[in-house]
Amino acid sequence: MKIKLEPLHVAGLIIFFLLSGGFCLASGKLSERKTFNKLYDYLNRDDFFRAKVLYDSVGKRLSGENKLFVEAVLDNAFNKLEESENKINELLKRKRFPDSLKYKLYSIRTDNAVKLFRYKEASDAIAVILKNYREYPNKEELKDYENSLKLLTALKDVPAQRIFIKDNSAMNTRKDKYGLNTLNVSFGEDSLNMVFDTGANLSTTSVSTATRLNMKIINAEINVGSSTSQKIFAKLAVCNKFTLGNIDVYNTVFLVVPDSLLIFPKQNYQIYGILGFPVMRALKEIKITSGGEFIVPEEESGFTGNSNLAMSGLRILIDVDGRPYCFDSGADHTQLYYNFYIENKNEIEKNYKLEKFKSGGVAGIEEYTGYLIDHTFNVSGKEVTLNGIQLLTKKIHHDESSYGNIGHDLISKFNSMTLNLHKMFIKFE
Repeated sequence: MKIKLEPLHVAGLIIFFLLSGGFCLASGKLSERKTFNKLYDYLNRDDFFRAKVLYDSVGKRLSGENKLFVEAVLDNAFNKLEESENKINELLKRKRFPDSLKYKLYSIRTDNAVKLFRYKEASDAIAVILKNYREYPNKEELKDYENSLKLLTALKDVPAQRIFIKDNSAMNTRKDKYGLNTLNVSFGEDSLNMVFDTGANLSTTSVSTATRLNMKIINAEINVGSSTSQKIFAKLAVCNKFTLGNIDVYNTVFLVVPDSLLIFPKQNYQIYGILGFPVMRALKEIKITSGGEFIVPEEESGFTGNSNLAMSGLRILIDVDGRPYCFDSGADHTQLYYNFYIENKNEIEKNYKLEKFKSGGVAGIEEYTGYLIDHTFNVSGKEVTLNGIQLLTKKIHHDESSYGNIGHDLISKFNSMTLNLHKMFIKFE
C-alpha cells in the first residue's frame, strides 16, 4: 500500500523554464552563444548536474548577464539561496534584460524565499508574475501560481521555521503496518509516530490530529496535487513546537487534509502525520542505517567532490548515471519516467512487452500502460540491479523533467545512507 502526498502542484514553488529554445542575452561570440544555449537547454530540463559540469569547464568564461543568469539558477539548485537572490537583484536592475527571463528570475525568487521561510517575499514575487508576466506560463502553470499565491498569502505573517540541535540525536525508526518508516515526535506531553518522507514537499497531517495537537489552523483552502490527475482540498496549520530526539523545531507549516485521506477505520490504520522536505532540509544532515537508526549529528560530516543532489523547487534530485532522478525515501519502489523511456526506447521495445499496472497516491489509483523492466544503476560506485521496475511511457505531470523516482528498494541495498541537504550530497555505504 502506498499512501503519500506528492503536492507537486502546490508550487509556484517550482521553477519553470518554459521557452522551447535557448538564446544568448548578449550578442557575443558564436562560441559563447553555443555555450549559453547548451547550458540553457540543460537548465530547461532540470539537468543541473550536467549544467554544472559544463559551467565549471567552459561556462565561467561567459560574459555579464549570461554568466549571472546561469549562476543564479545553479545557486538556487544547489542550495546557495542568498547567493542566488543577490544575482537576481543585480539582473533585475538591468533595463535591457528580456521579460521572458525576468519571469524566470521571479520564479526562482519565489523558490528561494519559500526555502528561507520568507513567505511574504514569496507571495510578492508570485504577485509580480501574475500581474506582469502572465503570457509566459501555460494554463496549468498559471493555476499552480494562483494556488501557490493563496497558500503563501495565508502564510505571510507566519514566523520562519527555526530549529535547535542541542546534541547528537540517534532515534530508532519504526515501520507501521504498511511498511512506512516512522519517527516518534513529541508535542509537549503528547507524542505520535509520524512518517518521514523526503518526497513530500510539505509536512502533512489530518484535521483530527492538527486539532489534537493544538496546531493553529489557517482558514485558507488550497488545491493540493497528487500523483494522480485528481485534486484534493487542504488547509494549512502551524505547529508552534515539536521535538525529535535532542532537536526542537519551531513554526513548522503542515498541510491539513481531511481525515478520510489519512485514517482508514476498516483497516484499523492511521497516518498521524508526514514530516516532509522543509523539516528534513532544516536538519541539514541525517544518517539512516539498515538497522533502523535515524541519526542527526550536531556537526555535519566533511565532504569533498561535486554535489550529487540538487533541488527543483521542493523536489530533491539525485545524480544517477549522469541523469537527474527524484529522490523519495517514502516511495516503496523505484519508478522510471518518460525521459528514461525516450532515451532507451529502442532497447526497451526490443526486450520487453507493454503491460498495464496501477500506481497512485492519496487521491486515488490510476492504471498506466508501460513496461516492467530490469535495470542496473551505478550508485556510490556500486552497481545495483532492480527487477520489475515500472517504466511509464507518458508524462504524468506537466512539469515532469526527471528520469524517474528513486525509492526504498534501491536505498535498502546499502547498509547506511547519509543525506545532507545543506551541502547537497548523499552517500551510500
